Amino acid sequence: MSSAPNIPPALDGVGHRVPQDWHVESAKDISRADGTIQRTFKERGASHLQMKRGEQTTHKNDVRVDRALNSKIGKTSQLKQALDQSITQTNTELNKMYAIKKHLEQEKQKVEKHMQRNAERRAHRSTRPSRELVKDPAQSELKKQTDLLYDTSQKLQSKIDDVSRSIVRLKTIKVNLTADFQDKVKALGLDRDCLDMVANDDTYVAANDLPYNGSTGMPYAWKKSTTQAVDEAHEEHRKASKLRKSAFHMNHALLTKEKKQHDMVQNLLSQRIKDVTSVKEKLHDEMCRVEDEIGKAVKVKKQLEIAIQEKMPPLNLAKQRYMTRTKRPKREAVHDEVEHSLLLQHNELKAVVQDLQKKLQVVVAHLGVLRRNKSELEVNIADKQKSLKVVADM
Repeated sequence: MSSAPNIPPALDGVGHRVPQDWHVESAKDISRADGTIQRTFKERGASHLQMKRGEQTTHKNDVRVDRALNSKIGKTSQLKQALDQSITQTNTELNKMYAIKKHLEQEKQKVEKHMQRNAERRAHRSTRPSRELVKDPAQSELKKQTDLLYDTSQKLQSKIDDVSRSIVRLKTIKVNLTADFQDKVKALGLDRDCLDMVANDDTYVAANDLPYNGSTGMPYAWKKSTTQAVDEAHEEHRKASKLRKSAFHMNHALLTKEKKQHDMVQNLLSQRIKDVTSVKEKLHDEMCRVEDEIGKAVKVKKQLEIAIQEKMPPLNLAKQRYMTRTKRPKREAVHDEVEHSLLLQHNELKAVVQDLQKKLQVVVAHLGVLRRNKSELEVNIADKQKSLKVVADM
């Protein structure tokens, strides 16, 4: 509405109007002003009502936003706590897995040393004299020990590989959980900042100027992604715990079996020492008997030689007498009792000497056999002694 006064036209050429018009004009101005006042009053009332409604709406929205922020902060805090606990448990599982891996690697190194020791023992045992190279129970168990140690080493390596793969999975889970945890911490900080914000004209942003925040996920999916990650972590923790127990029981069983086999080998080697010692003692006893027989044979040989030597003069005398009597004249060459006695004496002495010589030959032959037996026994005893030393060094 225009605010310019409505001045009636002049009536007499000099600007004078009639009184009635003058009153009408003022009345109209008053009426118009009163109408404006009435409309302003109504607008003022409507404005107050609108402001009251705005305050109510603002309060209602503030309450709703604060409630939503507090609810979101509570849910995020719960998820953050679950993530924190899961990360702590993951770190605990990782430390346990690193410890069991180190233990298994140390056990594998011990087994490899035992394998090397076993190979050295077998090689050392093969240095025994050829006479003593017998496939006895100790040798068979040493071979079994070799196979057992190799199998143990392979099983330990397989379990180490399983533990290593579990560690990789746990580390991946830890990275994902940590990233989610950090996002939750940042989100909590921002939501708390929103909760602590106070209205300020400087912070006003027109509704059509709100930036797009890229939110596309639904609350259910947001919660599910974290709870699913926590559940996966718990499942991996369970698998890691089961793997550790399996590794512990396997290692205990392998060590028990290895110790049992080692003790068996040691017992068999000890028994072998006893057996070889027993045989060596028997050989030594037999050699003593042979030496005693050699001494007796030498004595008999000497006695026979003396006896033969003693029989030679009478034999020669009988022969000389007989040969001397053969020179008698033909008339006197009679086979009388003298000749008969000389022949009988000569033949009997000759037979005695021959028997003694045969006995001497037999004794000499036996003496040679006895000396060979003694030599063989000495070599055998030496082999047994060397074998005992080899086994004792093991």
